[in-house]
Amino acid sequence: MNKRPHKWRDTAWKHAIVDGARDAIGYFMPDLAFDMDTSREVTGITGMELPRAGSDSDKGMLVSDVFLNVPVVGEKDWNVACLVEQQDEQEENFTSRIFDSWIRLRAQRQTGRTTGFAIYTGDAKNVNSYSESCYGFEASIKFRTFHVPSYDVEELKEDKRPFARVMYASRLSLESGDNALLREKYAWELLNTTSEQEYDKRQRKFILEFADRVFWVKGSGISEELREAYKMQTISLEEYSRQLTREEGIMEGMEKGMEKGMEEGKFEVARKMLARNMSVSDIIDFTGLDEDDILALG
Repeated sequence: MNKRPHKWRDTAWKHAIVDGARDAIGYFMPDLAFDMDTSREVTGITGMELPRAGSDSDKGMLVSDVFLNVPVVGEKDWNVACLVEQQDEQEENFTSRIFDSWIRLRAQRQTGRTTGFAIYTGDAKNVNSYSESCYGFEASIKFRTFHVPSYDVEELKEDKRPFARVMYASRLSLESGDNALLREKYAWELLNTTSEQEYDKRQRKFILEFADRVFWVKGSGISEELREAYKMQTISLEEYSRQLTREEGIMEGMEKGMEKGMEEGKFEVARKMLARNMSVSDIIDFTGLDEDDILALG
């Protein structure tokens, strides 16, 4: 597996969890999902910014960690923190960051219970606890970490839950690394097997947006056909229609401009031929202009 992944994988996870928050909780924290109040929305936590379009680590910018308020039946909202780390993150750095993030969340929100989970794509396997001590002060924490490389590809392929598809895409992206041929192969596979019959529009959109990011469909070595296929699936039909209309308008304008330029060029050639006293019949043969148009230039 590629030891130094591109930032787009980190971005992909964070956007997928924000866009598919209920499905993510259902997959990663089924016990919390059981207690969740489905009549209320899962929201971001005020003061802890969620990822949003335009501030992506694809562009070398920091993407925020994910912090959610989960409505629970009969209780105040629980706080759920989600950490997503690069696969080259060292084990001790990863676990301490989750501890720090949990403390930060607890300090920011004095009410409600605080829990969380983590997605890890690195090589270490025991990244689900952290402890430290300092002259008699001891602290330790355990948390759920989902280690993507440990998942069986075939089992993920058969699991049709939305975030099983996300995990499947993530697992394949680690296998493909920077190999453009594998990235294209797996991106087509995800696109062709994520059917409209199995997922609603919202689920299909965040699954395919995730695949678009982790396989870096916009990157080098990927066919224009695949890029266009993902563009059609990850933007609304209305927006796609507007884009096509704009592109067709540009092409039509270019064609008209070229036609106008060619026509003007013919008249310029005809003027020069007349200035050299060449016969009208020769000018007609050379430029294709009508006799009346040529005589009008004289």
